[in-house]
Amino acid sequence: MDESSLLTESVGQILLRQAKTRGDATALAWMDRGPGGGDGDGGGDGILRRMTYGRLAAAVNAVAHQLDHLPRGERVVVWGANSVEWVLVEYACAARGLVLVAYNTAWTDAEASSATELVEPALVFAGSGGRAAPLLERAERLPGAPPVRALADLSPLVDGSVAAASDAFLDVAPGEPFLIQFTSGTTGRAKGAVLTHRAAVNSAFLRLRPTTSSADVTLNSVPFHHVGGSVFVLLGALTTGSALVVTDSFNAEESVRLLTAAQVTQLGGVPTMVERVLDRPDAAAAVSGLRMVALGGTDISPALVRRIRDEVGAVVMVTYGQSECPLISNTAATDAPERVATTAGQSAEETEICIVDARTGEEVPVGETGEILVRSPMVMEGYFRMPEQTAQTLRADGLLRTGDLGSFDADGYLTIRGRLREVIIRGGENIYPAEVEAALGEHPDVLACAVVGLDDPHLGEQVAASVVTVGDRDPAELEAFLADRVAHFKIPRTWRFVAELPVTASGKVRRTAVRDSMQSSIKPV
Repeated sequence: MDESSLLTESVGQILLRQAKTRGDATALAWMDRGPGGGDGDGGGDGILRRMTYGRLAAAVNAVAHQLDHLPRGERVVVWGANSVEWVLVEYACAARGLVLVAYNTAWTDAEASSATELVEPALVFAGSGGRAAPLLERAERLPGAPPVRALADLSPLVDGSVAAASDAFLDVAPGEPFLIQFTSGTTGRAKGAVLTHRAAVNSAFLRLRPTTSSADVTLNSVPFHHVGGSVFVLLGALTTGSALVVTDSFNAEESVRLLTAAQVTQLGGVPTMVERVLDRPDAAAAVSGLRMVALGGTDISPALVRRIRDEVGAVVMVTYGQSECPLISNTAATDAPERVATTAGQSAEETEICIVDARTGEEVPVGETGEILVRSPMVMEGYFRMPEQTAQTLRADGLLRTGDLGSFDADGYLTIRGRLREVIIRGGENIYPAEVEAALGEHPDVLACAVVGLDDPHLGEQVAASVVTVGDRDPAELEAFLADRVAHFKIPRTWRFVAELPVTASGKVRRTAVRDSMQSSIKPV
């Protein structure tokens, strides 16, 4: 495969290059509501502060010095909401040859414990976020008692000047592991996809290269613990030498304020985020400077694509990927709205996509549906410490089994037809029915259940459950039961109580029948 378009640097090497060539250019911007000053502009209810590439490299170097006691290849967990401190840890781990592990802030203690037992981190950075007890407190109870530090300990490096120090960056090769990105497993235990520097860097770079220049400013509020955050958001700006606006979470009012204050030219997120921004009465002037809107994470309506083009005048880009291979296909700036909304675009650069019969492994003709297989430098190395699952997903010929169903048209555009693994995508969050069903099955009065995804105009899909119970049950009771067992976004909000589930002759639940029946007759409660 021709690799002439690939970057051949590690994350740390790219940061040093940008600091050398664009040291005075803005790398990060964020709204500071604290009492401090700094390089910033007044705007709304806070001060917009900025960090240059030169200062960013110095701050990352300072954090790298704090990590220099950890052997190369050790795992470092970050568990917190988006923050500049989060960015410093990701880049510093990359600079030291350490492997970043991003924990979902919505995880329950059981989910976080399972991940911890798998990766055995040498250090945990914890911050704000989560819906239960503070993450810092919960991190201190993780199995194995890994050392825990507060992300807030790094705040002086964000708020003040950074003292000069010796270079703590190691010579990290592009093929070394950079990130363990968790993807939910159908067995209920999360799997960690190992991405190298090469895979992560080029996923971000090749996605943005056609549309992004060093003059751009990007606002994308997706959580950094998602592959969209840890790879596309944090490495996209870095690889293109552009500026990134950091927000702790999505808020439509705050987004409109930042669009103006930071002079944002590129907006990203899941469709519901963009819709909520456009629905704001004060959005028109704020979005007037946008050149590009990047959408992903769930189904996209043609109406939204047309609205963005008509009201904003911006190019719309849609990307298809997954934790195991962040970049698989992309739409182009010249694609028609219907094509952007109804397809996943064409194969990304350096990427080979095959559509095969899931039973035989043979390629299917154009127009026919089959499992999507992909081969590219962006494919994961495997699942961390899960050789059997890796062998099931990565074929001997290097092709990754995505578990998704799709088809090509005559022009080479990929359409996603379904999900072989039955994943539900709710507002950009991947939810696997088997995990929720297993948790629900722990309830003593639940005899059987089937969890499916129903169409939702805002979130793409909503989680629903058809349940067989002993006696009558209140949905609120079952939701409360699940609250301590799965993340909040995995809990069904639409319920149907039935005498029995439809099954095949072999006893398997007919999920399509369950979904179709609920979709036609059940409204979210």
